[in-house]
Amino acid sequence: MIRSGAIAEKQTFPLDVLAESELSRSGFRLRFPDALETRYWRDIAAERLRDLRFIAIWGVAGYLFFGILLNLFVVQDPNWGGVAIQLCGASLLVLAISNLALRDRVAVTAREIALLVCCLACSLGAILVVSCKPGPVTLRDFLLSISPASFVLIFVRLRFHQATAFFLINIAVYALAVFSRQEISHDDATFLIGFMTTLLIPALIGSHGFERALRRIYLHRLLEQLRNDTLAAQNVTLTGLSYTDPLTRIANRRKLDEALSELVMQPGATGTMLLVDIDWFKAFNDRYGHLAGDACLCHVAACLSSHLRGADLLARFGGEEFAILLAESNVVDATETAEQLREAVQNLHFVVRDQHVNVTISIGVAVHHGMSTSDALIGAADKALYAAKHAGRNRVSIAGAEVELLGRRVG
Repeated sequence: MIRSGAIAEKQTFPLDVLAESELSRSGFRLRFPDALETRYWRDIAAERLRDLRFIAIWGVAGYLFFGILLNLFVVQDPNWGGVAIQLCGASLLVLAISNLALRDRVAVTAREIALLVCCLACSLGAILVVSCKPGPVTLRDFLLSISPASFVLIFVRLRFHQATAFFLINIAVYALAVFSRQEISHDDATFLIGFMTTLLIPALIGSHGFERALRRIYLHRLLEQLRNDTLAAQNVTLTGLSYTDPLTRIANRRKLDEALSELVMQPGATGTMLLVDIDWFKAFNDRYGHLAGDACLCHVAACLSSHLRGADLLARFGGEEFAILLAESNVVDATETAEQLREAVQNLHFVVRDQHVNVTISIGVAVHHGMSTSDALIGAADKALYAAKHAGRNRVSIAGAEVELLGRRVG
């Protein structure tokens, strides 16, 4: 029985779709969908940390500088004891919190909370110094105590939700401070709170617009990065396809030609080429059909590949022929490898039309020594292969001076 009200499975979308959707969306909301929001904070983490460190250093410097200027030239008869507590105490607290919170291993949420605490220490310090002033307090004193909060909202890159919390806390503390002083009338207190609210709201709205712009810039960068990643992956795939034989899934002649060109162009490079031909392949095709012939090619290619090193290159040379480029090998190593491959294919059995069948191979070996072109190396291996087939097939033949190995059979 199907339960009513079952929870539908949550549908997920690719990041590029989410990013496009967010770019086309209008409205007040800043937060992205969860998957995109997680990616956003991960991608901007390093940049945001650098910004916070910059804000901490230059924010403290600016706070001290403007605070001293304000009390020197604007405030009449400032209480320098209270000013010292306000400026130095808040600055030292900010530096201490920054030193603890602005580290690579600190969680993002903790860093953002630390930034908010630092900003509140500076703005609330100014308000509390005025509210605790022993002498008479004037409207001018309370008006000047708004400046740190205004400085923070304008110059410090608080996230909008942080700026909102900062705004509400400052308004609440400011209201308590104003109404706590009896020398400030109710009308003046209302004016001060209204003035502070009117002064800070544009900065609060500006922080929303600033963060929205940052997020939209990020979305454009993310879409560009995702498109570049897609193109890079497609290029890798196309490159792989252009170098891969579609039937046997090994390298094709194009890949072989490039590898041979690199080999002959490197001075002093060592390498050996094996040219492999499946014996009596035409007769195999005539007897079992071309589909069985294709399967045979795949089985032989897989067998050869399984007995080669990672640095060696196996390629389909054409038809029933394969080419193997052995990296950094001499004639002795190449001959041993060729014999191992010949034996492995000879012992390979696979099923065709419910029959267990097998094939043999002939191999021509040519060592890259004094050959200036890839055609010369291929030609030498081809001559050795022809000698092996002429000597009775299922053999390994060596090109060049090592003619005594010609027609060698193992077993």
